[in-house]
Amino acid sequence: MSGHHHMGREPVNAPIFPPPPVVLLLFIAVGFLLQRFFPLGKPEGTTVSTIVGDALMVLAFAISVLAAREMARSRTAIHPGAAASALVTTGVFQRSRNPIYLSFIFFIVGFGLAIANPWMILLAPLLLLYLQERIVKREETYLTARFGPEYAAYRKRVRRWF
Repeated sequence: MSGHHHMGREPVNAPIFPPPPVVLLLFIAVGFLLQRFFPLGKPEGTTVSTIVGDALMVLAFAISVLAAREMARSRTAIHPGAAASALVTTGVFQRSRNPIYLSFIFFIVGFGLAIANPWMILLAPLLLLYLQERIVKREETYLTARFGPEYAAYRKRVRRWF
C-alpha cells in the first residue's frame, strides 16, 4: 500500500515515538549506566576535554535555538511527526538538513568530554544511526511526498548531516 492512490489529500506524517529529545535522554542514561558498571577512562577529565566539551554543548544549544527560530519564522511545526506547513531551507538549514538532530550528536559528545564519560562519545555514532534510520529517513519520505521537486532540489543542495 503506497498511499499515493488518494490524490489531492496532503500526505500524512506519522507521529514519531519516542520523541527525539526522549531518545537523546535515553542514550545519555545508557551512557551513565555503562560508565557506572563498566567504567572507561579516568574519573577526572583534563581541562582541555572539559573546555572542548562545554564548547560543544554550547554549540549544540546554539544550533538548536537557531534552527527553532528559523522554523518559527516559517511558522512550521518543530515537532517531528507534525504536518509541515513550510519547507525551511534558510539559516542553519543551509548547512544541514537536520540541524537539531546534529545538535544532539554535538551535545552527547560534548557532555561525554565535559564529565569524562567516554561511553557518551562511543554512543554518539549509534545515536546518529538511530536518528537517521528511525526518524530522518521517515521524515525525508514525508517531505518528498509533501514538497516534491522543491525538497528534491534542497536535498541536492544541502547534505543530510553537515
